[in-house]
Amino acid sequence: MIRAIKMALGLAALVVAVPYAAHADDVPENLKGSGEVVVSVDGGSYEAALRKAFFDPFTRDTGIKIVVIPPNVGKLLASVKLGQPEADITSVSGGEFPSWVSKGAVEPIDYGIFAEKTLAAIPDQMKNENGIGALLYSDVIAYSTKKYAVEGQHPKNWTDFYNVEAFPGERALPKCERILEGGLLVGALLSDGVTPDKLYPLDVDRGLSKIKKLMPHVGRWWAGGADAPQSLIAGDVDMAVAFNGRISTAKKHGAPIAFSWDQSIVQYDYWVVMKGTPNKENAFKFLAYISRPGPQAAFATEMNYGPINKEAFALLPADFARDLPGAPEIADKQVFENYSWWGEQQDDGRTNFDAALSRCVEVLAQ
Repeated sequence: MIRAIKMALGLAALVVAVPYAAHADDVPENLKGSGEVVVSVDGGSYEAALRKAFFDPFTRDTGIKIVVIPPNVGKLLASVKLGQPEADITSVSGGEFPSWVSKGAVEPIDYGIFAEKTLAAIPDQMKNENGIGALLYSDVIAYSTKKYAVEGQHPKNWTDFYNVEAFPGERALPKCERILEGGLLVGALLSDGVTPDKLYPLDVDRGLSKIKKLMPHVGRWWAGGADAPQSLIAGDVDMAVAFNGRISTAKKHGAPIAFSWDQSIVQYDYWVVMKGTPNKENAFKFLAYISRPGPQAAFATEMNYGPINKEAFALLPADFARDLPGAPEIADKQVFENYSWWGEQQDDGRTNFDAALSRCVEVLAQ
Protein backbone atom coordinates (compact mmCIF):
# COMPACT_ATOMS: atom_id res chain seq x y z
CA MET A 1 0.00 0.00 0.00
CA ILE A 2 2.76 2.42 0.96
CA ARG A 3 4.63 1.67 -2.24
CA ALA A 4 1.50 2.27 -4.31
CA ILE A 5 0.83 5.61 -2.66
CA LYS A 6 4.43 6.74 -3.13
CA MET A 7 4.17 5.91 -6.81
CA ALA A 8 0.93 7.84 -7.02
CA LEU A 9 2.62 10.93 -5.60
CA GLY A 10 4.82 10.97 -8.70
CA LEU A 11 1.93 10.53 -11.14
CA ALA A 12 -0.90 12.76 -12.27
CA ALA A 13 -3.98 12.86 -10.08
CA LEU A 14 -6.82 10.51 -10.98
CA VAL A 15 -9.39 13.28 -11.34
CA VAL A 16 -9.18 14.41 -14.94
CA ALA A 17 -9.53 18.13 -15.47
CA VAL A 18 -11.09 17.78 -18.94
CA PRO A 19 -14.00 20.19 -18.24
CA TYR A 20 -11.52 23.02 -17.67
CA ALA A 21 -8.94 22.15 -20.34
CA ALA A 22 -8.29 24.55 -23.16
CA HIS A 23 -8.49 23.45 -26.75
CA ALA A 24 -6.43 24.65 -29.68
CA ASP A 25 -9.30 26.62 -31.21
CA ASP A 26 -9.75 28.54 -27.92
CA VAL A 27 -6.13 29.66 -27.77
CA PRO A 28 -5.16 33.06 -29.21
CA GLU A 29 -2.95 32.80 -32.28
CA ASN A 30 -0.27 34.96 -30.65
CA LEU A 31 0.41 32.17 -28.14
CA LYS A 32 1.15 29.51 -30.75
CA GLY A 33 4.63 28.77 -32.06
CA SER A 34 7.43 26.24 -32.08
CA GLY A 35 10.57 25.36 -30.15
CA GLU A 36 10.62 24.77 -26.41
CA VAL A 37 10.47 26.19 -22.90
CA VAL A 38 12.72 24.76 -20.16
CA VAL A 39 11.01 24.87 -16.76
CA SER A 40 12.76 24.22 -13.44
CA VAL A 41 10.27 22.88 -10.85
CA ASP A 42 9.95 20.48 -7.91
CA GLY A 43 9.01 16.91 -8.75
CA GLY A 44 6.47 14.48 -7.33
CA SER A 45 2.76 15.28 -7.30
CA TYR A 46 3.47 18.97 -7.98
CA GLU A 47 5.22 18.26 -11.28
CA ALA A 48 2.52 15.72 -12.16
CA ALA A 49 -0.17 18.36 -11.63
CA LEU A 50 1.77 20.92 -13.66
CA ARG A 51 2.09 18.45 -16.52
CA LYS A 52 -1.60 17.63 -16.52
CA ALA A 53 -2.98 21.14 -16.11
CA PHE A 54 -0.29 23.25 -17.83
CA PHE A 55 2.55 21.51 -19.64
CA ASP A 56 0.78 18.90 -21.77
CA PRO A 57 -2.19 21.13 -22.75
CA PHE A 58 0.18 23.99 -23.61
CA THR A 59 2.21 21.79 -25.96
CA ARG A 60 -0.97 20.33 -27.45
CA ASP A 61 -2.54 23.74 -28.07
CA THR A 62 0.49 25.83 -29.08
CA GLY A 63 3.03 23.42 -30.56
CA ILE A 64 5.70 24.56 -28.09
CA LYS A 65 7.45 21.77 -26.18
CA ILE A 66 7.97 21.86 -22.41
CA VAL A 67 11.23 20.48 -20.98
CA VAL A 68 11.36 19.97 -17.20
CA ILE A 69 14.53 20.00 -15.12
CA PRO A 70 14.85 19.63 -11.31
CA PRO A 71 15.41 22.79 -9.27
CA ASN A 72 18.87 23.84 -8.12
CA VAL A 73 18.74 27.50 -7.14
CA GLY A 74 22.49 28.05 -6.80
CA LYS A 75 23.23 26.40 -10.13
CA LEU A 76 20.45 28.27 -11.91
CA LEU A 77 21.53 31.68 -10.59
CA ALA A 78 25.15 30.93 -11.48
CA SER A 79 24.14 29.98 -15.02
CA VAL A 80 22.21 33.24 -15.37
CA LYS A 81 25.23 35.21 -14.19
CA LEU A 82 27.32 33.46 -16.87
CA GLY A 83 24.77 34.47 -19.50
CA GLN A 84 23.78 30.85 -20.16
CA PRO A 85 20.64 30.17 -18.08
CA GLU A 86 19.96 26.44 -17.74
CA ALA A 87 16.21 27.08 -17.52
CA ASP A 88 13.86 29.61 -19.05
CA ILE A 89 11.33 29.68 -16.22
CA THR A 90 11.14 28.79 -12.55
CA SER A 91 8.88 29.67 -9.64
CA VAL A 92 10.03 31.43 -6.49
CA SER A 93 8.24 32.25 -3.27
CA GLY A 94 6.95 35.76 -2.75
CA GLY A 95 9.54 36.31 -0.04
CA GLU A 96 12.48 35.22 -2.17
CA PHE A 97 11.23 37.13 -5.19
CA PRO A 98 12.76 40.56 -4.29
CA SER A 99 16.17 38.91 -3.94
CA TRP A 100 15.96 37.45 -7.45
CA VAL A 101 15.02 40.87 -8.81
CA SER A 102 17.82 42.67 -6.94
CA LYS A 103 20.31 40.12 -8.30
CA GLY A 104 19.24 41.01 -11.84
CA ALA A 105 18.30 37.37 -12.46
CA VAL A 106 14.92 37.86 -14.11
CA GLU A 107 13.41 39.46 -17.18
CA PRO A 108 10.55 41.98 -16.98
CA ILE A 109 7.27 40.25 -17.86
CA ASP A 110 5.82 41.11 -21.30
CA TYR A 111 2.22 41.65 -20.27
CA GLY A 112 1.40 42.76 -23.81
CA ILE A 113 1.11 39.10 -24.78
CA PHE A 114 -1.58 38.42 -22.13
CA ALA A 115 -5.28 38.78 -22.97
CA GLU A 116 -6.84 41.84 -21.33
CA LYS A 117 -9.56 39.75 -19.65
CA THR A 118 -6.88 37.49 -18.17
CA LEU A 119 -5.02 40.42 -16.63
CA ALA A 120 -8.24 41.95 -15.31
CA ALA A 121 -8.97 38.78 -13.30
CA ILE A 122 -5.54 38.61 -11.59
CA PRO A 123 -4.99 40.63 -8.36
CA ASP A 124 -2.59 43.54 -8.75
CA GLN A 125 -0.07 42.19 -6.23
CA MET A 126 0.37 39.11 -8.40
CA LYS A 127 1.12 41.12 -11.56
CA ASN A 128 4.57 42.37 -10.69
CA GLU A 129 6.78 43.96 -13.31
CA ASN A 130 9.20 41.06 -12.95
CA GLY A 131 6.93 38.13 -12.08
CA ILE A 132 3.40 36.78 -12.50
CA GLY A 133 1.55 34.92 -9.74
CA ALA A 134 1.91 31.14 -9.85
CA LEU A 135 -0.43 29.87 -7.11
CA LEU A 136 -1.80 30.43 -3.64
CA TYR A 137 -0.83 27.81 -1.10
CA SER A 138 -0.77 27.26 2.62
CA ASP A 139 1.67 25.77 5.09
CA VAL A 140 -0.48 23.48 7.22
CA ILE A 141 -0.12 21.12 10.16
CA ALA A 142 -0.53 17.63 8.68
CA TYR A 143 -0.71 14.40 10.62
CA SER A 144 -1.01 10.64 10.34
CA THR A 145 -4.57 9.42 10.83
CA LYS A 146 -3.11 6.09 11.96
CA LYS A 147 -1.26 7.79 14.82
CA TYR A 148 -4.13 10.15 15.61
CA ALA A 149 -7.14 7.97 14.84
CA VAL A 150 -9.65 9.54 17.22
CA GLU A 151 -11.69 12.33 15.63
CA GLY A 152 -10.66 15.73 16.98
CA GLN A 153 -7.72 14.40 18.98
CA HIS A 154 -4.96 15.42 16.62
CA PRO A 155 -2.56 18.37 16.31
CA LYS A 156 -4.53 21.31 14.91
CA ASN A 157 -2.19 24.31 15.06
CA TRP A 158 1.37 25.43 15.73
CA THR A 159 0.91 25.32 19.50
CA ASP A 160 -0.05 21.64 19.24
CA PHE A 161 2.81 20.93 16.86
CA TYR A 162 5.37 22.17 19.40
CA ASN A 163 3.62 20.55 22.37
CA VAL A 164 5.52 17.25 22.68
CA GLU A 165 3.86 16.36 25.97
CA ALA A 166 0.30 16.49 24.69
CA PHE A 167 1.23 15.21 21.22
CA PRO A 168 4.27 12.91 21.45
CA GLY A 169 5.79 11.67 18.22
CA GLU A 170 8.26 12.53 15.49
CA ARG A 171 7.89 15.79 13.54
CA ALA A 172 8.89 16.89 10.05
CA LEU A 173 10.06 20.47 9.56
CA PRO A 174 11.44 22.29 6.51
CA LYS A 175 15.18 22.86 6.25
CA CYS A 176 16.55 26.36 6.53
CA GLU A 177 16.59 26.68 2.74
CA ARG A 178 12.76 26.57 2.94
CA ILE A 179 12.65 28.98 5.89
CA LEU A 180 10.06 31.20 4.27
CA GLU A 181 7.84 29.05 2.09
CA GLY A 182 7.92 26.35 4.77
CA GLY A 183 6.67 28.77 7.40
CA LEU A 184 9.52 27.82 9.71
CA LEU A 185 9.89 31.03 11.72
CA VAL A 186 6.27 32.17 11.63
CA GLY A 187 5.09 28.79 12.90
CA ALA A 188 7.62 28.76 15.73
CA LEU A 189 6.64 32.26 16.86
CA LEU A 190 2.91 31.48 16.74
CA SER A 191 3.60 28.42 18.89
CA ASP A 192 5.47 30.65 21.34
CA GLY A 193 2.44 32.85 21.92
CA VAL A 194 2.99 35.64 19.38
CA THR A 195 -0.33 36.72 17.91
CA PRO A 196 -0.69 37.12 14.11
CA ASP A 197 -0.99 40.92 14.36
CA LYS A 198 2.28 41.10 16.33
CA LEU A 199 4.40 38.76 14.19
CA TYR A 200 6.27 41.42 12.19
CA PRO A 201 9.02 42.36 12.39
CA LEU A 202 9.85 38.71 13.06
CA ASP A 203 11.98 37.99 16.13
CA VAL A 204 14.33 35.63 14.29
CA ASP A 205 16.35 34.51 17.30
CA ARG A 206 13.22 33.86 19.40
CA GLY A 207 11.81 31.68 16.63
CA LEU A 208 15.07 29.78 16.14
CA SER A 209 15.36 29.18 19.88
CA LYS A 210 11.90 27.58 19.87
CA ILE A 211 12.83 25.39 16.90
CA LYS A 212 16.11 24.35 18.51
CA LYS A 213 14.26 23.05 21.59
CA LEU A 214 12.06 20.92 19.30
CA MET A 215 14.98 19.40 17.37
CA PRO A 216 15.21 16.17 19.43
CA HIS A 217 11.67 15.41 18.22
CA VAL A 218 12.29 16.21 14.53
CA GLY A 219 12.56 12.98 12.58
CA ARG A 220 12.76 14.58 9.16
CA TRP A 221 14.08 17.87 7.79
CA TRP A 222 12.61 18.29 4.35
CA ALA A 223 13.86 20.25 1.37
CA GLY A 224 11.35 19.24 -1.33
CA GLY A 225 7.60 19.59 -1.01
CA ALA A 226 7.04 15.87 -1.62
CA ASP A 227 9.19 14.93 1.39
CA ALA A 228 6.58 15.83 4.01
CA PRO A 229 3.69 13.62 2.81
CA GLN A 230 6.08 10.79 1.97
CA SER A 231 7.58 10.85 5.47
CA LEU A 232 4.06 10.67 6.95
CA ILE A 233 3.03 7.81 4.66
CA ALA A 234 6.21 5.86 5.39
CA GLY A 235 5.68 6.27 9.12
CA ASP A 236 8.96 8.14 9.59
CA VAL A 237 7.07 10.95 11.33
CA ASP A 238 3.66 11.40 12.95
CA MET A 239 3.05 15.03 12.03
CA ALA A 240 4.58 17.46 9.57
CA VAL A 241 4.59 21.02 8.35
CA ALA A 242 3.51 20.60 4.74
CA PHE A 243 1.95 22.29 1.74
CA ASN A 244 -1.81 21.80 1.70
CA GLY A 245 -1.86 20.67 -1.94
CA ARG A 246 0.67 17.90 -1.35
CA ILE A 247 -1.38 16.50 1.52
CA SER A 248 -4.67 16.78 -0.36
CA THR A 249 -3.24 14.96 -3.37
CA ALA A 250 -1.81 12.13 -1.27
CA LYS A 251 -5.07 11.82 0.67
CA LYS A 252 -6.96 11.63 -2.63
CA HIS A 253 -4.91 8.54 -3.44
CA GLY A 254 -5.80 6.89 -0.15
CA ALA A 255 -2.93 7.99 2.07
CA PRO A 256 -3.83 7.85 5.79
CA ILE A 257 -3.06 11.52 6.38
CA ALA A 258 -5.00 14.75 6.94
CA PHE A 259 -4.39 18.39 7.87
CA SER A 260 -5.88 21.35 9.69
CA TRP A 261 -6.55 24.86 8.36
CA ASP A 262 -6.09 26.38 11.85
CA GLN A 263 -3.19 28.89 11.80
CA SER A 264 -2.30 27.82 8.27
CA ILE A 265 -0.01 30.32 6.56
CA VAL A 266 -1.17 31.72 3.23
CA GLN A 267 1.60 32.33 0.71
CA TYR A 268 2.03 32.64 -3.02
CA ASP A 269 4.73 32.06 -5.59
CA TYR A 270 5.76 33.97 -8.69
CA TRP A 271 6.70 32.56 -12.06
CA VAL A 272 9.85 34.31 -13.29
CA VAL A 273 11.67 34.28 -16.62
CA MET A 274 15.44 34.01 -16.45
CA LYS A 275 17.53 36.95 -17.60
CA GLY A 276 19.09 36.38 -21.01
CA THR A 277 17.15 33.27 -21.94
CA PRO A 278 17.00 32.63 -25.68
CA ASN A 279 13.47 31.24 -25.28
CA LYS A 280 12.07 34.41 -23.72
CA GLU A 281 9.19 34.79 -26.19
CA ASN A 282 8.05 31.20 -25.68
CA ALA A 283 8.34 31.64 -21.91
CA PHE A 284 5.97 34.62 -22.00
CA LYS A 285 3.55 32.65 -24.18
CA PHE A 286 3.54 29.86 -21.61
CA LEU A 287 2.82 32.26 -18.74
CA ALA A 288 0.02 33.96 -20.67
CA TYR A 289 -1.50 30.56 -21.49
CA ILE A 290 -1.50 29.13 -17.94
CA SER A 291 -2.79 32.34 -16.35
CA ARG A 292 -6.14 31.90 -18.09
CA PRO A 293 -9.10 30.65 -16.00
CA GLY A 294 -9.31 27.19 -17.60
CA PRO A 295 -5.75 26.07 -16.85
CA GLN A 296 -5.93 27.70 -13.41
CA ALA A 297 -9.08 25.74 -12.54
CA ALA A 298 -7.51 22.54 -13.84
CA PHE A 299 -4.43 23.03 -11.67
CA ALA A 300 -6.52 23.80 -8.58
CA THR A 301 -8.39 20.55 -9.17
CA GLU A 302 -5.13 18.59 -9.27
CA MET A 303 -3.31 20.13 -6.32
CA ASN A 304 -5.87 22.01 -4.17
CA TYR A 305 -3.85 25.22 -4.47
CA GLY A 306 -5.70 28.49 -4.92
CA PRO A 307 -5.90 29.87 -8.47
CA ILE A 308 -4.47 33.29 -9.22
CA ASN A 309 -7.20 34.02 -11.79
CA LYS A 310 -10.42 34.91 -9.95
CA GLU A 311 -12.56 33.67 -12.85
CA ALA A 312 -11.25 30.14 -12.25
CA PHE A 313 -13.38 29.82 -9.10
CA ALA A 314 -16.55 29.92 -11.21
CA LEU A 315 -15.34 26.81 -13.06
CA LEU A 316 -14.97 24.81 -9.86
CA PRO A 317 -17.62 23.14 -7.68
CA ALA A 318 -18.61 25.56 -4.92
CA ASP A 319 -17.86 23.14 -2.08
CA PHE A 320 -14.41 22.50 -3.54
CA ALA A 321 -13.62 26.17 -4.23
CA ARG A 322 -14.41 27.25 -0.69
CA ASP A 323 -11.78 24.86 0.66
CA LEU A 324 -8.87 26.37 -1.26
CA PRO A 325 -6.16 28.66 0.19
CA GLY A 326 -7.36 32.24 0.27
CA ALA A 327 -11.06 31.31 0.12
CA PRO A 328 -13.22 33.67 2.21
CA GLU A 329 -14.76 30.73 4.07
CA ILE A 330 -11.48 29.86 5.82
CA ALA A 331 -9.84 33.29 5.90
CA ASP A 332 -10.43 33.76 9.64
CA LYS A 333 -8.37 30.62 10.35
CA GLN A 334 -5.41 31.67 8.22
CA VAL A 335 -2.37 33.88 8.72
CA PHE A 336 -1.18 35.83 5.70
CA GLU A 337 2.54 36.07 5.02
CA ASN A 338 4.11 39.55 5.03
CA TYR A 339 6.38 39.52 1.99
CA SER A 340 7.18 43.22 2.34
CA TRP A 341 9.09 42.53 5.56
CA TRP A 342 11.04 39.62 4.07
CA GLY A 343 12.12 41.81 1.16
CA GLU A 344 13.24 44.81 3.23
CA GLN A 345 16.95 45.59 3.12
CA GLN A 346 19.07 45.81 6.25
CA ASP A 347 21.97 48.23 6.79
CA ASP A 348 24.44 45.76 5.29
CA GLY A 349 22.43 45.55 2.06
CA ARG A 350 21.04 42.08 2.73
CA THR A 351 17.31 41.50 2.76
CA ASN A 352 15.60 40.23 5.90
CA PHE A 353 15.19 36.95 4.04
CA ASP A 354 18.92 36.62 3.36
CA ALA A 355 19.80 37.52 6.95
CA ALA A 356 17.24 35.12 8.45
CA LEU A 357 18.42 32.30 6.20
CA SER A 358 22.06 32.80 7.22
CA ARG A 359 21.12 32.94 10.90
CA CYS A 360 19.00 29.78 10.56
CA VAL A 361 21.90 27.83 9.05
CA GLU A 362 24.22 29.13 11.78
CA VAL A 363 21.91 28.19 14.66
CA LEU A 364 20.31 24.99 13.39
CA ALA A 365 22.98 23.74 10.97
CA GLN A 366 20.14 22.65 8.67
